[in-house]
Amino acid sequence: MRLNESGYISLKSLFYLLFLAAVIYAGFKIIPVYVNNYQLEDYMRTQTPFWLTDHASAEAIRKNIVAKARDLDLPLAIQEVKVDASANRVAVSLDYSVPVDLKVYTLQLHFTPSSENRSI
Repeated sequence: MRLNESGYISLKSLFYLLFLAAVIYAGFKIIPVYVNNYQLEDYMRTQTPFWLTDHASAEAIRKNIVAKARDLDLPLAIQEVKVDASANRVAVSLDYSVPVDLKVYTLQLHFTPSSENRSI
């Protein structure tokens, strides 16, 4: 940022600062949603073997995942959780969107994490 001879910031520099501020603001709003999605996906990956060995019901698995999503402030409905639980296989897949309000635009981030585990 360079000051002209009169001591004022040029219009070009002001636009650069506004653009930089907008990018930083968007980052602060968007990055936490991606981190929370990663944590939910990691939870699914680590818990799937336990659900398989415990012979957990599909409804119990759905409730666990929705509870974890609520802890992470993710808007996940129980209908968005697909569970295939049988005697030797547990497969979980999610399909949900998170609205991110950027003041001038609402961005819809769409996620589809999944996890599967089979017994030997």
